[in-house]
Amino acid sequence: MNSPVSTRSSLAQGFAPFNYSAAKHAINFGYGLPDPTMFSELAWPDALSQNTGVATADLLQYTDAVGLPKLRTKLAQRYNAQHEEIILTTGASQALQLIGDAWLDPGDVVLTEDPSYLGALRIFSIAGATILQLGMSADGVDLNELESTLRHNVRVKLFYTTPAFHNPTGRQISRAHMARLAAMLAQHGVALVQDLVYSELPYNGVADWLPPGGNVINIHSISKLAGPGLRVGWVLADSDVITRLARLKCDGGVSPIVSNIVLSLLQSDALDTHIVRLRQHYRAKRDSLNTLLQDSRFCEPDYLLPRGGFSFWVRLAAGVEAEAFIEAARCEHDVHLVHGRHYGPRSGQHVRLCFSYLPTNLIEEGLARLDKLHTKLYTRSLRTLAENGRFEL
Repeated sequence: MNSPVSTRSSLAQGFAPFNYSAAKHAINFGYGLPDPTMFSELAWPDALSQNTGVATADLLQYTDAVGLPKLRTKLAQRYNAQHEEIILTTGASQALQLIGDAWLDPGDVVLTEDPSYLGALRIFSIAGATILQLGMSADGVDLNELESTLRHNVRVKLFYTTPAFHNPTGRQISRAHMARLAAMLAQHGVALVQDLVYSELPYNGVADWLPPGGNVINIHSISKLAGPGLRVGWVLADSDVITRLARLKCDGGVSPIVSNIVLSLLQSDALDTHIVRLRQHYRAKRDSLNTLLQDSRFCEPDYLLPRGGFSFWVRLAAGVEAEAFIEAARCEHDVHLVHGRHYGPRSGQHVRLCFSYLPTNLIEEGLARLDKLHTKLYTRSLRTLAENGRFEL
């Protein structure tokens, strides 16, 4: 069909659609999916149960744009917020889309770190925003670079980040650093969007994040805790921000049936018990991958041990061109990686290794294939250099 397409549709052509079905048939280190073996560990309630206090007539009806009232009240209690400071969304992705619709016009600027979460980069790019990615240290974004950018660019509208835990690096960015960041942004009228979908899965100690309010907008989701198939997320922010987002929602509200499942889990404390199991489970998988990486040749050993989240952020070993390595891994070994440049322009030698979804035996097999490929490509590279007289074997 050769009919005209919108600007947003044209922009979307640069991004591959999410393809979970294909991920099941390869060793895919690119997708940060929850471990499906943990779904059956949760005591799932009846979706149409009225024990939550929600009548059947309301469960099978449309609901408010801001979401099922009883679930919003329960979440308000959980996060020490007011009822009117919460809106339910169809996952965290819809939350980001609504924020983009509320804040961004084509040509406006979104700031984030380099690297940053692919999904957010995609959503804001399709909204027509210019993405500027700033340097990142162990503490978080470079505040000096941020201040300079804010002074020289009047079209900055949002700063997006994942402080607990950073995607894709797994860093925990301190609350003190985030407070300085928020204050600096507030001086320039810029909103701070904190994506906190991993915040309840720390693997060492506890996570502490900046609460919502003022220019701070927090996004949460049930996806990493119970299951992405529920498609329930929520935004916490000042009530005027929630009203602004609600007016942009064009659906009949997040499904009351799946909202009722989440409400039942929270009312029974089943979710909190499950979160404890998840922390232990994913910490063990993280430690297993860390042990395997110590003996791997395809990446440098100077990576950061993630304190939360679902992935390692590793730098490919010298001597092999990143794009050729990633393409050969996919075509020759059925191991899927995402080029670091998609996470940020300064990250071209990196790849994200997600450990959450794959069983340990496939993680081990995938790393073995990557090591074998690296040896092959590195040897070929040395031979080419020798043939050109630039290296002596």
